[in-house]
Amino acid sequence: MKLFSMSLKSILHRRKQYVSLMLVCFFGVGVSLFCLFLIDGMLKALEDKARVYYGGDLQLIGETRSLNIKKPEEIIETIKPVFPEDAIISKRYDLDADYASFYFEGTGVRQRVIKGVDFEAENPLFSTWNFVEGEAEISKGTDSILISEPIARMLQIHAGDSLTFLYKRGNGVINTHELIVKGIFRDTSLFGMYTSYMDIDLLAKIVGYRSGWCNRIVIYFSEGTPSKDEVNLYQSKLEELFTMYKLVEDKKEFYNQLGEIEMPCYALIKLSANLQDVQILIDAMKAIAAFIILMLVIIIVAGVSSTFRVIAMKRINEIGIYKAIGMRRSKITFMLMIETGTLVFIGCIVGFFLSLLLSFISGFINLSFIPAFDIFLTNGMLKAHISFSYFLILSAVVIVTTLAAVLFAIRKSVRISPCEALAVTE
Repeated sequence: MKLFSMSLKSILHRRKQYVSLMLVCFFGVGVSLFCLFLIDGMLKALEDKARVYYGGDLQLIGETRSLNIKKPEEIIETIKPVFPEDAIISKRYDLDADYASFYFEGTGVRQRVIKGVDFEAENPLFSTWNFVEGEAEISKGTDSILISEPIARMLQIHAGDSLTFLYKRGNGVINTHELIVKGIFRDTSLFGMYTSYMDIDLLAKIVGYRSGWCNRIVIYFSEGTPSKDEVNLYQSKLEELFTMYKLVEDKKEFYNQLGEIEMPCYALIKLSANLQDVQILIDAMKAIAAFIILMLVIIIVAGVSSTFRVIAMKRINEIGIYKAIGMRRSKITFMLMIETGTLVFIGCIVGFFLSLLLSFISGFINLSFIPAFDIFLTNGMLKAHISFSYFLILSAVVIVTTLAAVLFAIRKSVRISPCEALAVTE
């Protein structure tokens, strides 16, 4: 306890000398944590958008080579016991809208995907959306549609207005249908800009596929994406009910085998398996964040150890006095290590508050004007995801590596004899 008291008194007495050491640690930890929080928040925004786009956390697809599931209600009732009671299981139909367009007052806009949705079942999922106008309260069979904000701007249309949906079938027949814009959602990313949502039964009526069919059954967990072990458990239980394809890390692997495997066969597709097209981007973001944090940690360790080395050399007379009065080398080393550890720990705590401040400020910067960047934004803003565990892990890494580096400088100073130490002039 006496050593702790001596270390604290030394810190207070030499506080001006320790300012630079504190600033290095404070700035490095603060920026590192901010990068971690920001990248985590951007990836969470990406995942949230993907969950709406893909209908939740898991998809059950298959049965036929065209992926049409003919009796989805029966499949849903069969698989309900496999998943938690609060899981939302619903049918969807994703229409490749190569021949679909919206028209309003002479202006036309092509679409990429039209998604047929059971809005009553998926209401908890759509309630997480940010709507510029309107809402997602759409009843079964209602002539309503949800469109993205960029499409609404192109058409100069608002919630409540009526647009014309034009779709050309494979046999060349062109269908048109009047739809009411029920809601306009804020999304300019690859998951939303050219994607629209309407009632699944209405889509079947317009496009001409058999009513009641779907081409995927989606499972949404309100508590968040299930873990790898949980997904493996669901896969095992489903294998007891159906012929299941193995779990894949990329959904394209299952698609490529459709012509080879015997039907009916189903595949459970994880959200991450749907995101393989953007996985390179995700990995690049993580690599950049890791590089920045590594450089900052090196700067912290180098800055603190070099600063403390100078301070230790200036305190050589003090170390000589300690040794002259009988203090052992290990105790002197421990006392100096306590000083370093205390300073670095305080620097980490202050750096944590700096990261919170930077995260708060970033939440007010609208970056939706950057093309395709909205995929990482929440309501047009960068929303950092604060994680106390990141703070604990980074602080532990910084403290341990810094103490290890400082130890070499301290050991060199405490090896000197009392006579040699007292003879040194500062």
